[in-house]
Amino acid sequence: MRKKSYKMKSIKGILVLVFLLSVMKSNAQDNTVKWAFGLGASFIDFSDAQGFEGEGIAVQIPNLSLLRYLGKGFTVGAGMSLSGISKTKYLYSNNYHVTMMDFYGKYDFGLSEEKWVPNLIGGFGLLVKERYNRSISLNTGVGLTYWVLPKLGLNGKIVHRFVSGESNESIGSHTQFSGSIIVTFGESQGKRNIRRTGSGFTHN
Repeated sequence: MRKKSYKMKSIKGILVLVFLLSVMKSNAQDNTVKWAFGLGASFIDFSDAQGFEGEGIAVQIPNLSLLRYLGKGFTVGAGMSLSGISKTKYLYSNNYHVTMMDFYGKYDFGLSEEKWVPNLIGGFGLLVKERYNRSISLNTGVGLTYWVLPKLGLNGKIVHRFVSGESNESIGSHTQFSGSIIVTFGESQGKRNIRRTGSGFTHN
């Protein structure tokens, strides 16, 4: 019975893998604009966060992100926030070095091709403090993108990171405020080519 069960699980796994590969292949052949890259900065309110005594507001530069539009208002993305520039004379000085790696989904209410695009954000992140302290966060937030040019947009978002105190007492829950420049790449077949103003993402 164990061998039969194992064989069935293996067959199911292969079928799922084949399905995912076929979906990825069909998406790759779509010439509409569905990829975007973001570059920006953020500041984090650590004033009430456990494990960041005396920090207050910390600045993270740079913030990097890669986005993939799926369709029907849904986008998936991956991002990284670094304390690459930990201090600047007369402006700020971070007490802690924090790196954040995020995986998230966004929903824009079907407004992907408009000039103003609000969205809801949800996902999870890996937080690394001073290289050794690590924790997983559950992230929720809101964002807004304004498309200045067909391929260039300005994005702002507010994300709250929920961190369980039981999993890591050295990293507490906190809120991150981010701003970035978003650039899309790819060949468009959507209405954006016609009106020449508005969104970065298009669909068939």
